[in-house]
Amino acid sequence: MLQTGPGPEVSLRMFRLVSSFSAALACLGAAAGAERIRAFCIDFNWGPGGINGFAGPGVWADASPKKHVAWYKALGCNTVQTFAVSSDGYAWYKGGSVPAQPGLKSDFLTEVVALGHKAGMKVMGYFCVGANTRWGLEHPDLSYGTPAAPHIPFTTEYLDFLSASIADVLRRTHMDGFMIDWVWCPVGPDGHTKWLPCERQMYGELMHEPFPGTDRITPARELEFQRAAIERCWTRIHAATKAVDPRCTIWLSCGDVASPQVANSRMFREVDWLMNEATDPRAMQRVRAMKGPRTRLVQCVVGWGAGHDARKIVLDPANRDLGIYGFSPPGPDSLPLPVETYRSKPISAFQGNDRNIAVLARYYTGASVEEVVEPSADASVRLMPDTVTILGESPVVSEGQIGNWEDGRDSLRWRFRVPAPGLYELTATYACIPSAAGHGLDVRVGGGQLAFTSQATGQTWRDYKSFPLGRVDLRAGEQVLEIHTMHGKLWKPVSLRELDLAPVPTARPAG
Repeated sequence: MLQTGPGPEVSLRMFRLVSSFSAALACLGAAAGAERIRAFCIDFNWGPGGINGFAGPGVWADASPKKHVAWYKALGCNTVQTFAVSSDGYAWYKGGSVPAQPGLKSDFLTEVVALGHKAGMKVMGYFCVGANTRWGLEHPDLSYGTPAAPHIPFTTEYLDFLSASIADVLRRTHMDGFMIDWVWCPVGPDGHTKWLPCERQMYGELMHEPFPGTDRITPARELEFQRAAIERCWTRIHAATKAVDPRCTIWLSCGDVASPQVANSRMFREVDWLMNEATDPRAMQRVRAMKGPRTRLVQCVVGWGAGHDARKIVLDPANRDLGIYGFSPPGPDSLPLPVETYRSKPISAFQGNDRNIAVLARYYTGASVEEVVEPSADASVRLMPDTVTILGESPVVSEGQIGNWEDGRDSLRWRFRVPAPGLYELTATYACIPSAAGHGLDVRVGGGQLAFTSQATGQTWRDYKSFPLGRVDLRAGEQVLEIHTMHGKLWKPVSLRELDLAPVPTARPAG
């Protein structure tokens, strides 16, 4: 039988005492300064065999702690995020209150913690708070089923189980902290609470009145209930954690930081690390006013394939204070590609998730994430969207072009190599609809500047034409080309497909 956590009244008193102590520790840590978070996760939730979208029990059970820690270290991580209990409901350590993954070859988490600490890295576990397939199967009356989606009401029974699981793994593995994911109240297909019998009981506990009936629950009252349920869940998680280890880091992953269920919540103010899992880092600007003084912010930059642009995010000065995180499904051997593979090829040689991992393989070790474009055999240079560095938020690379460039303060940059000094002819290929034509851009390269005004190329944003922009005098070696909008003018974007630099033939003397 699982050990149960403390009762609600004891938990609340314990929570307040531990909060004061941990806040004091956090202030001391903040005063000393903190290294930027460089985290990654090889995500065991992905894989075959489950009854839903999660990996089935025992998938990846033969993963080697030694090989995994070596991969994280080679990537340049200072934080490993692996698993305490994955979404299938089974543990990644042995001998605890939660059954281990069937066939677990090693005491995986415990060994990763020891090896990670030896290598100078923090090690974080993971709990999917809102989804646990095993719990849903064993407690059908306390769950919305077992989909790969939040399905668990935060009943007292479930919070007792979750709190005991957290305390158990902390005592057994000595991990530095853990990520909590999917801290959401479940909803049905209509987007509303189903009001299972267990939720009606929760309503009385949280709202301090009898459940009035589904026809009398207003959307505002339902949201109040959801926020109260999440706050109680957070109180129990925090109390269980800090009672075992006041220094333990609780890391919240949130796919929608603006959701009414969690926005401006006590959880946002008190959690140690708060991560935006969504692909747009601009959401973090809104969170800054919601977080507590000791909460560190983290941005996910790898995980959702081409939805992320890791290079753009890590180079944006607006994100310099954010921790950086990525995740990847395991490969056939439970690992992504070897880190050396990510470094041995140009970033543009990869696609989707692998391209973003190739960025982190450089960024995490202090190497440049800007690709240097090499010349062709004829000494010409072709600058394409997949090698651009975007400075700003609005430009987007998609369908082989750079579009959506709606903010005139943003700019584009390429690095390239010139094999020999001389004059080069610069040509731009872009598309522009008639209503967007007539707007100016500056091209800065080789110490010179070329200005051009966009022309209509057709009726759609995919009707491309090439335009000569002029000649530039370049020295041999590495060069930088930047495109800026003309200052002081209204700006409408173009769909930029490529820039070409071709050497101008030197005239031979007569005779």
